[in-house]
Amino acid sequence: MSNVTSIKVRMYNTGSVGDCLLLLFYKGDNIAFKMMIDCGGWNADAVEISKCVSDIATVTDGSLDLLVVTHQHEDHISGFNQARTLFENNITVEEVWMSWIEDKSDPIGKILKDLYGKKIKELKKTAADAVKELKSMAKRKYKSLGFRRKLGAKVTQMEDAMKLIDFELGLSHGKGLAAGKRTNDDAMEFVRKKGKRIKYRLPGEVLEMPGAQGVRFYILGPPRDADMKFFKINEEEDEMYSLAASKEEEGSVPIDNDILSTGIALRENISPFSAQYHLKGTEKDAFMKEYDKQMSKWRQIETDWLESAASIAMRATRLTNNTSLAMALEFTGSHRVVLLPADAQSGNWMGWHKDDVSKKLKQEGGLNTTDLLRNTVFYKVGHHGSHNGTASKSGLDVMNNKDLVAMMPLIQAKVPKEWGGANNFPAKALYNVLIDKTKGRLIRTDQGLVKAVRAKNLRNGLSAGDKKELNNSFKTGDCFTEFEVKA
Repeated sequence: MSNVTSIKVRMYNTGSVGDCLLLLFYKGDNIAFKMMIDCGGWNADAVEISKCVSDIATVTDGSLDLLVVTHQHEDHISGFNQARTLFENNITVEEVWMSWIEDKSDPIGKILKDLYGKKIKELKKTAADAVKELKSMAKRKYKSLGFRRKLGAKVTQMEDAMKLIDFELGLSHGKGLAAGKRTNDDAMEFVRKKGKRIKYRLPGEVLEMPGAQGVRFYILGPPRDADMKFFKINEEEDEMYSLAASKEEEGSVPIDNDILSTGIALRENISPFSAQYHLKGTEKDAFMKEYDKQMSKWRQIETDWLESAASIAMRATRLTNNTSLAMALEFTGSHRVVLLPADAQSGNWMGWHKDDVSKKLKQEGGLNTTDLLRNTVFYKVGHHGSHNGTASKSGLDVMNNKDLVAMMPLIQAKVPKEWGGANNFPAKALYNVLIDKTKGRLIRTDQGLVKAVRAKNLRNGLSAGDKKELNNSFKTGDCFTEFEVKA
């Protein structure tokens, strides 16, 4: 039986910051295998996502061999709520893949999911109480203008943090969601039942699929450890690309406490306001008298929230990102690799190199992680180009193939301010490395081949053969960009 000769990776524009990929496996001129990965956007419009799903239904003739959902975040799964009627009526699915964490019978996954679900719901209520109390405080006529301004800023920051919590729960859908609001849990349950069968994948698996002969599917993450140490909320700094805003984002609050085990990291006796805003004398006495009457639960987290407003919600986001089902596809004849890490952050990337994962990959006849990275010729950039969505030492540093092309799901103008805004996406340090390593062959949702002057110069410096290959492999459509990876 003939082997796959190329894979066309189609990256959809869902009208927001989000992932929606369609991979078409070709044998010559014929599509032999159809694989979809995720479908979503942050605060996306159902009309925009529906355009993407309609195109998928058309190009696949309404059938998918494999549907992969990488993790439970709105920017990856909102489309299964917002375009549900199209999925129900126009697309059939043979097999669904999710990570082992989504397996309700997995004992470690169940612990993680149960603890996380409980914590995030508690956090939502606690933060809502905090917003209410802060707004009440902000209405009082304090003499210190600096204090009043600082308090107002904290109210805004807390409201941003609430938006992050809603994102975690899947409650921040844009307009046009049919049948009322649906949550991330609703989207995941829909996908579970969509396929004729569902498989929960484990790191170290090397798989082959009917119709995709000549391609091996590697499952790299998320890591599976009873102590969950690789689900790190505090990032490994030498695995990230520098971001000026990152220190400000974390503030001065240490984040080495895990929200799964200890709940909220606290610092005792630390004022939430800088020294110049401290109240004094009778004004301080009046404030503290009123403040001490409020025995609200939110006070338990005041120093963490107010010193660094969104740090807890951001940690929850990192945790979910680290549960991403990270994959690689290898053309067995040439060992050329397509790397698909979803939104994996440093703990997940580092987990790919663990001894037990490497041993299992070898036992199942595959390449080890380092060789997969060395042979990567197509990289779907993690987490929309964030500074912590692509590992350096455990990842991009090893990707030195001369044919490397990268595709980044990013609409820069739509990056929410709760994530740091457009100035932080893409992370400049990472962006520069990607441009250099790809010789300018970096593709973005909002630009196509990136427009940076350095990228254009590097593309101009390609050989005549490489220029021709790039032009022949790259394509744009009404709602997508596409690149063909040759075997």
